[in-house]
Amino acid sequence: MARKPTYTTPQEITVETASGRVAVVPSAGQIARMARPDIRVYRDRGTTLVVDQPYMTRDRVIQADEIYFVEGAKPKGEGPWLAEADKVAWRDEASGYECIMMRATEGGYLDGYVGVPPSHPLHGFDAKAVPPDIGIEVHGGLTYARICQDGPSPERRIEVEAHRICHVARVARHEPTVHATGYRVEEPHAWWFGFECNHAYDVVPGRNARTGRFLAHEVGGEYRDDGYVCNEILNLAAQLRAIEDGVSIPGRQGPPLPPIGLDPDRAS
Repeated sequence: MARKPTYTTPQEITVETASGRVAVVPSAGQIARMARPDIRVYRDRGTTLVVDQPYMTRDRVIQADEIYFVEGAKPKGEGPWLAEADKVAWRDEASGYECIMMRATEGGYLDGYVGVPPSHPLHGFDAKAVPPDIGIEVHGGLTYARICQDGPSPERRIEVEAHRICHVARVARHEPTVHATGYRVEEPHAWWFGFECNHAYDVVPGRNARTGRFLAHEVGGEYRDDGYVCNEILNLAAQLRAIEDGVSIPGRQGPPLPPIGLDPDRAS
């Protein structure tokens, strides 16, 4: 008999420290600066930023640059989202690309994004303009393509940064409760490709049951958790890297994708 999953309460988030220990970090509902030298946690207007800490999903550890917890971003009710961050930003070592997992403002589902440099052959392409036969396979297909949102600057606040699709600045932070990051002047703006987990075959936890799309139950819709979304981000990064390098697209890792044709919004 399968064990019933247990969820972290909304008041606690566990992160792995640099020393390998697991610590409980206050979420947005209990913000306070941790009195520990190996964890840097900052707060700004209901948003918590955890800096330079590994982020643990159910099946992997992401060496995150920034982890955000946003007060009120998670849907009400019990579910796996209670133990998830609302934004995780990191640089993928394998591809060298910047990656972001972020929770949608409405609906509470997760999205994934990968930023490619100006040298990439798809830099500047609209999501719908990417040739279908080029080899990109990601959950629901590409739905987002845009330049960095204004680029990093010293004036970026943590509460704003928690919702921005842009690369993480590498300059040391000064008074991060006011200014989330410094400015990495040598970093050109990336072009971000992204996907959403709000299709007919996805469970959107913040969606009213009456307004849910008609196929959700018929196709066995699932909530796409942080483990699933991070895996899709890394798959997308590997595919985009292969395109830039002019080599064969690598095989996908993880579960097979739901057929796009199941989604009435995407079917042709």
